[in-house]
Amino acid sequence: MEAVSTQEHTHCERTIMQLILVSPILPGRTEICRRFVQEISTGRGDAYAVSRSQMGIDEERIWIHETVTAATVIILMETASPDHVLHALATSQRPFDCWFRQELLTVSGLDLAEASYKLMPELVSSWR
Repeated sequence: MEAVSTQEHTHCERTIMQLILVSPILPGRTEICRRFVQEISTGRGDAYAVSRSQMGIDEERIWIHETVTAATVIILMETASPDHVLHALATSQRPFDCWFRQELLTVSGLDLAEASYKLMPELVSSWR
């Protein structure tokens, strides 16, 4: 199941949304996913920072969650414009963004270029 979720909070008079991408990691590709995430910050840090800044992403965190049966990659992005970020993730032709899309597709099968707005999950419960 791939999903995008958004949550809203106000920070310094600006509304920040949390855009969350969730996708299972394909069988046997958890270590490849770890190397992909490590490459983002160690080998491609400058291009990563430029990409996220130009997309309007203020902060991004990536987790790998492993259970006995499967692993999942979770990507959280804080931005004032989640619609813009989804569109940019799907269409950007910057080399880093193309590489990011391809690597995510390789490890999870999630095709950001094809999925974009089809990722919104069904809200089945909400409590405050």
